[in-house]
Amino acid sequence: MTSRRPVRRVVTGHDDQGRAVILFDDADAPNTFDSDTIPGFGATVAWFTPAGAVDHVTDADPAPACAKIDFPSVGETVVRIADFPPDDVYPRDAGDAVFGEIGAQDERAAGAHSADKHFWFHRTESIDYAVVLEGEITLLVDEGEATMRAGDVAIQRATAHAWSNRTDTPARVLFVLVGTDPISPAEIAARRTAAAVAESA
Repeated sequence: MTSRRPVRRVVTGHDDQGRAVILFDDADAPNTFDSDTIPGFGATVAWFTPAGAVDHVTDADPAPACAKIDFPSVGETVVRIADFPPDDVYPRDAGDAVFGEIGAQDERAAGAHSADKHFWFHRTESIDYAVVLEGEITLLVDEGEATMRAGDVAIQRATAHAWSNRTDTPARVLFVLVGTDPISPAEIAARRTAAAVAESA
């Protein structure tokens, strides 16, 4: 099994006099998932905020080792660093393996209409900022794709999508996910059509 490199996490906070301090400096951030079946696949959650006011007061760690942090609900945020091994290391039933391990069957079902294009297809109710840190990875959507390299940024707006690593080396991607109000692709299409009709009237 290929092991993932650790993710160093540095978190700031305040002391009792209101001075800025280094609250955590973890050589290996504690909330880490490593796949049991897919060599090199895994992710680290560096931070999480629940919906509502963000806590800048306490020293509580919202992403400890024991916490199960999924895709964000409305108003929640997740900072996740994911490692994607080359596509050819995934098992034959890659979709079942991936989404079974991360517990994201609902998100998989929401993107299933394009699953024949790639096993990673899924859809989340969120806006995601994805920054490629290392390697190369291809973002696929229903109609089109874009190959991204270190330093490239994707803004993924609640679309069905997949991540395909067509190279022979792992890719590491930083995601900042912000949970948004649910809206289906059909509703988005209907609103776009209504707006276009209104503009042409």
